[in-house]
Amino acid sequence: MRVLGCMSGTSLDGVDVAAAELNLDGEVLFCRLLGLSSSSYPDDVVAELQRVLPPSRTDVAHLCLLHSRLGELYADALADARSTVAGGAADLAVLHGQTVFHSVGEDGRARGSLALGNPHLVAERTGLPVVSDLRGRDIAAGGQGAPLVPLFDALWLGRTTKRTGVVNLGGIANITVLAPGEAVVGYDVGPAGCLLDPPARWASGGRLCFDTGGAIAASGRVIRSLHSALSGDPYFARGWPKSTGREHFNEEYLRAAIDSCAPDSAPEDVAATVTRLVADRLVEAAGRHGLEEMVLSGGGSRNLTLLSWIRADLPGTAVLPSEELGLASQAKEALAFAVLGYLTWHGLPANLPSVTGAAGWRLLGSLTPGSEPLRLPVPAEKGPSRLELVTA
Repeated sequence: MRVLGCMSGTSLDGVDVAAAELNLDGEVLFCRLLGLSSSSYPDDVVAELQRVLPPSRTDVAHLCLLHSRLGELYADALADARSTVAGGAADLAVLHGQTVFHSVGEDGRARGSLALGNPHLVAERTGLPVVSDLRGRDIAAGGQGAPLVPLFDALWLGRTTKRTGVVNLGGIANITVLAPGEAVVGYDVGPAGCLLDPPARWASGGRLCFDTGGAIAASGRVIRSLHSALSGDPYFARGWPKSTGREHFNEEYLRAAIDSCAPDSAPEDVAATVTRLVADRLVEAAGRHGLEEMVLSGGGSRNLTLLSWIRADLPGTAVLPSEELGLASQAKEALAFAVLGYLTWHGLPANLPSVTGAAGWRLLGSLTPGSEPLRLPVPAEKGPSRLELVTA
C-alpha cells in the first residue's frame, strides 16, 4: 500500500510529505521510503499562523479561514508528492495538520488538541481518503495525545540491545526511551525551536528564521541569570506522561524571562543561553534514563552547536543523527505519521499507553473518504512487532 504522510510541526518551517510503500507481513511491517517532498509556508501563511498561535489571540472567523487555507496547501503538497516522489500513485493520505493549541491543565492532564487543515478539502482535491486528527482519541481515553511518534520508534528500533533515546528536535523536543525488557517511555522534554528560533530572528534582523548550524549561539555567551530562570520552569520537574507546546514555551515567554533578569541582553547571548537550556534538558534526560545511545532527528539535529554541547556533556553516550541508522532526519516524522495512518486503515491501534497515559490501546484518527467509495480492508488480526526499512 502506498501512503503519503503529511507533517507540519510547531517550528512553522513548512510541510514535509513522505511517500512510503508499506506492507504488513505477519508481525513485520516492511517500509520503503519512496521519497520526501518539502515546501515552505508562504510568508502570508506564516504571518496568519503567528496571529493564532499562543500567546496571540484570534477569533473563530480567522480560524475557519486558516483551516481552509491550510487544507489547500496540504492538498497541493500531497498532490506534488504523489507526482514527484510516489510515482504518480497513492492509496492513502495521512494528515497531521498544524497544531495551534494543545491544552494541558495545571494538573498535567490534556484536555484537547486543535490542529488546522481541512481534511475534507484535502480529500476533495486529491481524491485520496484521508486519516486525520490522530491525537483526539488518545486524549479522550485520558492520554496526552502526544508524543505519538514513540510507537514508530519502538517498531523501528525496539530490538536494540542498548538503552537508546530517540529524540526529535522540532519546535518541541520529545524523546522515546527504548531499553531491553522495559516498557517504552516517551514524553516532551521541553522547548527546542520554539525558543531557539526567536533570538535567531532578532540577531539577524528577521533575515533568518532559525539558527543555521548554530552559528549565532556559538558567537554568544550563556547568560547565567536567564539560564537559571528558564531552567526553573516547573514543567521540567513534572513526571511523565507529559506534553507541552507553544501554549507554554513561546516568544512572549522568552521575552518575559529576559525582561525579568537580563533586559539588556544581546540576541546572540540569548541564543547561546536557550541552546544551552535545550542541551541541558537532553543531557539530564540521558542521565535519568541511563542512555547509551541518543538518536537525533528533526530540524534541531542540524544545529551543530547544540550537538557539540550535548556530545561534550555525554562522553559515554553515542550521539548520532538518524541518517546513520538509515533514515533521513527530515523525513522521519512524516514517515512516522504515514505508518500511524496505515495502522488506522487496517484497524490497528497506534497509541502507546505507557507513553501517553491513555486508559488503553486505541484506534486513532478520523477517516474522510476520497473520490471513490470508502472500502476498508479486513482488519488485521495482529499489529506489527517491528518495522523493517527496505532500501532496495
